[in-house]
Amino acid sequence: MQIEHFIPKDHVVYAESGEKQLVIKELLTQLEEMKEIEDATRLYAQIMHRESLDNTGIGKGLAIPHIRTDSVKELKSIFAIARKGIDYHSHDGLPVRYLLLNIVPTEQSTKYLYLVGMMAWIFSDEERRAAFDAAKTRPSAYSLLKKFSELYFAGLTDKNRPGADPNDNLANVPSVNLDLLIRLDRLNQLFDEGDQSETIQNKINDLRKIIDRKSLAYYEKMRKRSLNPFAILDRNACAGCHMDLAPYYLAQVRESKNIAVCNHCGRFLIVI
Repeated sequence: MQIEHFIPKDHVVYAESGEKQLVIKELLTQLEEMKEIEDATRLYAQIMHRESLDNTGIGKGLAIPHIRTDSVKELKSIFAIARKGIDYHSHDGLPVRYLLLNIVPTEQSTKYLYLVGMMAWIFSDEERRAAFDAAKTRPSAYSLLKKFSELYFAGLTDKNRPGADPNDNLANVPSVNLDLLIRLDRLNQLFDEGDQSETIQNKINDLRKIIDRKSLAYYEKMRKRSLNPFAILDRNACAGCHMDLAPYYLAQVRESKNIAVCNHCGRFLIVI
């Protein structure tokens, strides 16, 4: 899967603004000037309202401001490297240097979640971030996106890559994959309940192609055990097995942006 399917070459830019509100407005204005969107002012108000509910600074210098809307038919994404670090109030306290702004059609949530998972993986690594910091031109930055996106997709599909044993833990699998797994589980339930239409089967197959292989194998193992693979973290306990998590592990789960599982029953933990 190529980066061109998500971010066109001219949608990689360097942002001049050094403030959160201004840089979001700057990127929306550029999309409007490219004739990709209409009414940047209205979309800006919607994105800032969403930011007031849930900050999209996900850490490691990356922010993903976005809005879901029926006003566009295709995913509109623009990636910016900020010339100045932006105080984004991210959970790790680090200034934001990289922004992926998305206008997401309601029906393309799966495509968007794949993009978010890929970008979270790219910018989770210090060496990859340093490569972007060293890139001084838009073509060089785009070349890096292309290179790393191909590595990410290869990592999802290469069944023989080192360290891909499904029995490994799920360290470093971005939590966005949990959203994909929940969607997949719902489709599997519909299939098991008798809706075995071509539409459902195609959706299942499409999701399986973009979910991290380790988390997919783990999910399927849980399904074979006839367990609900998911459980909410209820205060200090897993709502699936009702066992308390050890304090040190509980802290890791709450602070991490990666997938976590209950260390008693093995269910995927949903932190709300």
